[in-house]
Amino acid sequence: MKQCLVVVFLHSVGLLVFSCWFFHVGVSNSTDTLVVGQEMKDWENIASPNGYFQLSFFGSPSGSTNRYLGIHCEIPFRNTTVVWLANRDNPMTDSSGVLKITQEGNLMINDSRGISITLNSQQSSGINTSATLLDSGNFVLRSGDHIVWQSFDHPSDVWLKGMKLGTFNLKSGGKPQHRFLTSWSTPEDPDPGRFTLGIDPNNTKQLITRRRSTRVVYWRSGMWNGSDDDYALFNINFSISFKFSYFSNENESYFIWNNTGMDNLIWLDPFGVLYIYDFGTRNIMVNCDPDQGYLKSRGCVNYNAANCIGGDVFKETRKSMELDWYLFNPFNLSLDLSDCKEICRTNCSCQGYASVTPYASETPTNGPTSLCAFYKVSVYTWDIQDVLYIRNNSLAKSESPNNTTLNNRKRHLWLIIGGPIASLLILTLISLLCYLRLKNRSFKGGSNKAGIVQGMQLLMDELNNSGTTIDEFSNAGKLMLREKKDCELPFVSFSTIETATEYFSEKNKIGQGGYGPVYKGQLVNGQEIAVKRLSSSSRQGLEEFKNEVLLISRLQHCNLVRLLGCCMQRNERILIYEYLPNNSLDFFIFDVTKQYLLDWKMRVRIIGGIAQGLLYLHKYSRLKIIHRDLKTSNILLDKDMNPKISDFGTARIFCDDENQASTKRIVGTHGYMSPEYAMDGLFSVKSDVFSFGVMMLEIISGKKNTSFYRPDRALNLLGYAWELWKEGNGLELVDQALVETSSISEAMRYIQVGFLCVQEIAADRPNMLDIVSMLTTETMVLPTPKQPAFSKIMGVTNASMPKTPELCSINDVTISEVEVR
Repeated sequence: MKQCLVVVFLHSVGLLVFSCWFFHVGVSNSTDTLVVGQEMKDWENIASPNGYFQLSFFGSPSGSTNRYLGIHCEIPFRNTTVVWLANRDNPMTDSSGVLKITQEGNLMINDSRGISITLNSQQSSGINTSATLLDSGNFVLRSGDHIVWQSFDHPSDVWLKGMKLGTFNLKSGGKPQHRFLTSWSTPEDPDPGRFTLGIDPNNTKQLITRRRSTRVVYWRSGMWNGSDDDYALFNINFSISFKFSYFSNENESYFIWNNTGMDNLIWLDPFGVLYIYDFGTRNIMVNCDPDQGYLKSRGCVNYNAANCIGGDVFKETRKSMELDWYLFNPFNLSLDLSDCKEICRTNCSCQGYASVTPYASETPTNGPTSLCAFYKVSVYTWDIQDVLYIRNNSLAKSESPNNTTLNNRKRHLWLIIGGPIASLLILTLISLLCYLRLKNRSFKGGSNKAGIVQGMQLLMDELNNSGTTIDEFSNAGKLMLREKKDCELPFVSFSTIETATEYFSEKNKIGQGGYGPVYKGQLVNGQEIAVKRLSSSSRQGLEEFKNEVLLISRLQHCNLVRLLGCCMQRNERILIYEYLPNNSLDFFIFDVTKQYLLDWKMRVRIIGGIAQGLLYLHKYSRLKIIHRDLKTSNILLDKDMNPKISDFGTARIFCDDENQASTKRIVGTHGYMSPEYAMDGLFSVKSDVFSFGVMMLEIISGKKNTSFYRPDRALNLLGYAWELWKEGNGLELVDQALVETSSISEAMRYIQVGFLCVQEIAADRPNMLDIVSMLTTETMVLPTPKQPAFSKIMGVTNASMPKTPELCSINDVTISEVEVR
């Protein structure tokens, strides 16, 4: 068996074998290495030591004058196969091409026109530099023992064993590198085609095939199961399985094909079909065919989301039909016929498409020779000059005169029978609609004619046009743009909100923040709501408004506050939440009289609820969310005193494999921010863990972290609690209001968990999954905590300190923006 790849083209009409079109040179006279000062001319080649792979120049199979540098292999029972191309975007026009390594150590292609293509972006030292074609088919440029560049990092349309597909250089500070297969444009044209195979950009740990022009996904490999031994990427039945490994860290994530002792290939053809070829059995395994009207098993995605009445089958026609004029697609001037079909297929109002030649005035200089035209059925007769593809139901509209009388009789019969039935159905439907309108009138006011789609467009326009920091919610914005049609967040009319709040009466005002006031309101159906009205002068509030709409509307958990709707009318930006009657957590635990309303059992339940809400945000929600401003005033309590995390205005989305991010815009509250975030702008799930630990100690003690304790030592709550813990007096930290209801062992356990959360080093802190286990498993042995961060407030003299344990307090101020220098 020979270890290389074979490309076999399978089309709907049968098997088409790609014939050999290389200019061959005897392998026996070839070398596997190119060194500094040496040249490989157009008629020469480089061969791998095992003789299976060859690197050479070749002409285009389409018959054009273009010439390419590529790697191919020879199979005894098949024709020559291309596995990699060096210059598919920049072909040469004659046979003057030369491959060489310059004195500076660069691998370059030159031709007689003076055009030079440098393959390596990383600079070589030029000392002991050479380029070698390995037995694996990888062409490697080395400087000594250091790999400067390799062809495996720049895949074409074939996946060789040992090649990695994924995302790289995530920590480099520059643009991440994405490696994926790209199909040929046609079976004869090596130019980049319409389909790609690569890792899912949503970090779902799977590979996907999709169309470049529309981003439609045609095939998914299935989620990585964490095992190299039993994970087979292709869900198809045949004797030999293909084993893959998935690797991910903060710098890169990729799939690698790690089979051993097998001679086979994976290839993405110009039509988006995945082919697998095994040399032992010579079987061809076809995965998915996007040109079919529907897709079946093997991981193929059913992409017929449009579900148009006329179906997705189009018929070719040249006859005159009743059509309106056609419009060129103004967004893309390089769409071919298959792209036109895909765009028309997903738009049910499109009844036909064609690829037409535009007028010279309609195309840019050196522009394409064809564009898309789309048709809607109308009463205008068009004498079609181009080939037109029409949906099946459109063809039915072109009735012949012989059928007119018969069709008229059928229509009269349907009118006689169907008239009374239709009237009854219409009356029933009107009654039902009136009932639903009255029931939900609060969210469907007459002033809200823009609706969800227009409201979302307004929001997206603000995201694009405002001068805000786009990186704060770009990930959420992209997600909302992709899933805009699935958004269920109602857009409420301003008049409805005015009525609910009695025109924003002062007596209904229940809070005030930097973003603006909060009002209590009541809808016509009796539902109570909380209305957050953005101040027109608050830039911070505008950013937080967008962030909350993009994030919280997609989160569903009993310990997260629920966003009911929003308003974007008359320059107003308003958020509508569920109303929680028992105010926020700080309203109780820091008040000397209200503290007694929260006994130990209730505080344990509140801590557990906050932990469950955070665990959902960090691990189990559809978006991985870092809150960044957790504090007791952002924990709201419902009528049963269940906690709900609120205020997602400063939250950030993390990718599945993203562990840490940085920002120059530090937002948060003194006393709750982790040291790495407050000082360096670094935040992660461990930042939220730190804030959670501070809240735990505040809930247990009934004391604010931002106040001074033990005046002679200038200690905040963390320092004060740590001193008690080291002295063996940890129980003294427990709120006096809890003395009669608390469990000593449980209280000490909760204090220890709180200390574990507020440790100086982020890596020492547990994650929320571990914290939930620590809180619920009494038999679990807890680690020994290290000294908390910020456990001592420096720069305060004894003379300036109050004489009583708690008379000086630092205000709970939210940092809106700090520029780190």
